[in-house]
Amino acid sequence: MNKNKDELRDIYQSDSRDFEKDFTPQVAKEIIEERQRDLRRSRFTAFFFGSVIILLSVLLTVIVIREYVVVRTAPQKAGAEEATYIPRYTLPSDSTWVMDYRRVAGELDPGEEPGPKPLSTKWVKKAAYHIIMGQQALAVSEPETALENFQQVVDIYPDMEGIHRAIGMLFLQQSNYTNATKHLEKALEEEELFDVVNNLGTAYIGLEEYDKAEENLLKALALQPESPGCHRNLAVLYRKMKSDDQAVYHFEKYLDLRPGDLDTMQTYALYLTKLGRWKEAADFLTALTREVTDVAPIYFLLAQVQVQNGQEDKAVAALQRGIQLIDPELALAWMSREEFNAVRDSGEFKTLVDQLEIATVSLEDAP
Repeated sequence: MNKNKDELRDIYQSDSRDFEKDFTPQVAKEIIEERQRDLRRSRFTAFFFGSVIILLSVLLTVIVIREYVVVRTAPQKAGAEEATYIPRYTLPSDSTWVMDYRRVAGELDPGEEPGPKPLSTKWVKKAAYHIIMGQQALAVSEPETALENFQQVVDIYPDMEGIHRAIGMLFLQQSNYTNATKHLEKALEEEELFDVVNNLGTAYIGLEEYDKAEENLLKALALQPESPGCHRNLAVLYRKMKSDDQAVYHFEKYLDLRPGDLDTMQTYALYLTKLGRWKEAADFLTALTREVTDVAPIYFLLAQVQVQNGQEDKAVAALQRGIQLIDPELALAWMSREEFNAVRDSGEFKTLVDQLEIATVSLEDAP
């Protein structure tokens, strides 16, 4: 029994090992060096791959910037090299082929003789291209470019319907009355439309062919009796033809339909004064001043008319309102006209002149 106890005790006590030394982590010098080498390798690897990533990022950024610059500058270079108009907004889906076709449109048949072309796919496509480009030019308010494209169409197919109407309108806008009448006559042969007939009459006014102008404008008026533009054109025509009663009628009809056209109102009032129709002019201008209260020339014109009518009080009243709306020096210039000689010696007129002269001196003395 005692032996067993001694043996048992020996199991725990007879061992001479230092357990603290054995179980406390002890790192050998070789292990430390190995770990340091591993750490250096890890750092080098991380630095290498990090540098590679940074380099690739820089290269990618440069490529993206370069592509962006190329995309932005390419259309400008193409526009400088090609005189062909480029649409400024999205085309309809059935017309998108134009964007590619424009690159070769100017290169088709460079040695082709001028004149009408055969009805072939090649020339039909080229005509369609110029029609679309002309329509796009009109849509972005580039009439000259539109006219160039439409003329290309009639060079290919002179009898193509629907194109002469637009060409005539564009020539009319340029005051090229000869070419305007040429194309509008062709458009009229295709179809009798109001705007074609009205524009044709206007073009003949420009050519001073008044009989043809009257024929077409009256035809246009029959198509649209309440057209303001047609009445105005007739007023201009009859004024040139010295058919005064008819001119007055159409001026008044136009102003009934377009009461806000101040320029035409003043033109009509001056026309009445040139005709010597002072009472009519006075009535018209008096009514006009009820609607337009801040335009000085209307009041000065009314004053001139009232002087001619012998209405001195009304003339001075109109002057009083007119001088309130403009610079005193300009007002004095108006009142120095011969039309006011008849009232120049009146006390009220002299008072207005004195007030304006005082105001002028005050403005000159002001810092």
